[in-house]
Amino acid sequence: MELFYREINSSIDVSRLVFSFWEFTVSAGDFRQFQHEVFPDGCVSLFYHRNEKIGLKSLALNGLNLESIIAPVFPNDIFWGMRISPAACAKILQIDPAIFRKERMLEADKFPHLTTGLLEKLNDCQSFEEAIEVYEKCLQEFNNRQVLFDEKVAKAVELIEQTNGEIKIAEIAETVGLSPRQLERRFKFSSGLSPKQFARTRRFRAAAVDLVENNQQNWANRAAEIGFADQAHLTREFVSVTKRSPNSFAKKVKRIKHGNLVK
Repeated sequence: MELFYREINSSIDVSRLVFSFWEFTVSAGDFRQFQHEVFPDGCVSLFYHRNEKIGLKSLALNGLNLESIIAPVFPNDIFWGMRISPAACAKILQIDPAIFRKERMLEADKFPHLTTGLLEKLNDCQSFEEAIEVYEKCLQEFNNRQVLFDEKVAKAVELIEQTNGEIKIAEIAETVGLSPRQLERRFKFSSGLSPKQFARTRRFRAAAVDLVENNQQNWANRAAEIGFADQAHLTREFVSVTKRSPNSFAKKVKRIKHGNLVK
């Protein structure tokens, strides 16, 4: 049974609203459930789930986990999702994103302003690329009606991304023209996370992407290069987030075939 995962950048038109689009698929096989680990990325995702074998087609949202979660998946599963930018999350969803710290997943019918008619359009898609077109058109139409993101939070998110989470919050606040307290308040309001929490997830993601793309790892040498004080710091972070050592995590992710990953 093969697991496959890839990501695609959003277009310029919706780049302030969406971090990236992602696809996760499970090849055909004996129909049995197995447990898949989903690692934190600091974003709420709107995702479409299809399994033709059992006639399943659904739309839901999840995210904002600060630790790995376990989710059941089946052979023939297809997931097409989009990561909503932290700077736009509250305005797109029209709720406090922090709800996703308590509710791991919410069905799409709780967000009719965003998802009405979306499931039917995704059902007609034959590929991930077609699904991306549907998602982007939905967001473009939605964006025409209102401003959907906080400019200063968007800049803070950009700084965290550019440094893979290795930047002091005070430095971010000064750069975007806010006090640290103002930045924390506005960032939490928009994303459901504090700037520090988001930076931590992005630092972990950078390490995970590095691990996927580099087969041979010398953790003692690589730790500082990917944002950790030393190997012990990196190991503590991996255990805290995934309950796995870096080597155990490496074995887990290498069971998944990866396509493009968005930097």
